[in-house]
Amino acid sequence: MSKIITMPQLGETVTEGTVLSWLVKAGDVVSEDDPILEISTDKVDTEVPSPFSGTVTALLVEEGETVAVGANLLELDGDSQDIVETPSEVLEPETQEEPEIVEKETGEEVSSVVVVSDSDQKLSPVVRKLLSKNNLNPSSLNGTGKDGRITRKDIEAHIATGERPSEEKVVKEPVAEKPVSSTKSTGESIPRLRKKIAENMVRSKQTSAHVMTTIEVDYEKISQLRNEIKEAFKKDEGFSLTYLPFIANATVDALKKYPVVNSSFDLDQDSHTIHSNIDLGIAVDINQEGLLVGTIKESDSYDVKALSREITSLSKKLREKNFSLEDVSGSTFTISNNGSFNSFLTSPIINQPNVAILSTESVKKKAVVVESEGNEDSIEIRHSGILSLTWDHRVFDGSTALLFLNAIKDKLENHDWSGEIS
Repeated sequence: MSKIITMPQLGETVTEGTVLSWLVKAGDVVSEDDPILEISTDKVDTEVPSPFSGTVTALLVEEGETVAVGANLLELDGDSQDIVETPSEVLEPETQEEPEIVEKETGEEVSSVVVVSDSDQKLSPVVRKLLSKNNLNPSSLNGTGKDGRITRKDIEAHIATGERPSEEKVVKEPVAEKPVSSTKSTGESIPRLRKKIAENMVRSKQTSAHVMTTIEVDYEKISQLRNEIKEAFKKDEGFSLTYLPFIANATVDALKKYPVVNSSFDLDQDSHTIHSNIDLGIAVDINQEGLLVGTIKESDSYDVKALSREITSLSKKLREKNFSLEDVSGSTFTISNNGSFNSFLTSPIINQPNVAILSTESVKKKAVVVESEGNEDSIEIRHSGILSLTWDHRVFDGSTALLFLNAIKDKLENHDWSGEIS
């Protein structure tokens, strides 16, 4: 008899995945937790481990094929006919490698020398790890996988032979005359992360009816509080206190008042889900390689200080590419902190399947009119900034968007924050 392994549920909103490559073939013996295939979703690429040991009897899906969650993937021998869903944990997210550059001893770049591999192929995260750990060059190995792909077993077999790593092969490209042109073309393929972002952005613009609404916020009270406690806070926590956790906290309260903003909408399926949980997505810049949205689950359970810890920890995980699929999926509302890059006004694209996204703009000193009783208004220098909300007009209207923004503004300007930070 046999056991069938199915496509796992890789995140709350993930409904399908593409088989990038098989890491095993019929007849291979696998142990529990051995990686068996690579899957690509609209969130991340990952290796999927085997939930049990056995011998592969059949691969049920071709490489490059996109299948739905629950679809049969692979058949292993076993004691009974069972359908076993593969675990949803991510072994290691796949990231795009930067091209290697050979340098002279002087440190000058040699643009005409390019490091290449005999095997022009994508290496899995596990394979890259093993190559790096054992100081091996892919060009020294003969891949036994599909289309000559190098597998984990190929590396283990190579190590077992006791052979020393071969030198990297270099190819000297001819130095071409510079064309008389103001444009340059690298001819490089689009990095996988950049490609996924592009696909998601286009899909979002084609799906949601994007509208942007803005509001100005007086951050003076928060700014004064930050100045009073910033040194002690950094000493205790190990990082600086920014405006973002205050904004996140105020946003959570506004989402409770206007739950329609904390929802998902699918017109084709005639489905509108208002989420009972508030899971904030935080957009994080990955060293200018692209953006990833990390998720803080049950964000309404944290005060400002705890939110600042969660945001800092999540951002560090994403930038160091040490995250799981759970860390980048399941958001119900997203915040993009453009103010950290000195922005004035941003119109962000909605992070599907959310129905809105908030952009925090930079906080600057400016002259403002301070109203007082008796028509004795005055002009003061205060810290001020814009909040920009991009929202889906299919789901709610401008009045809701403004009420939501004003709820955030009211708490940021008038709440006594000192008790939550001390």
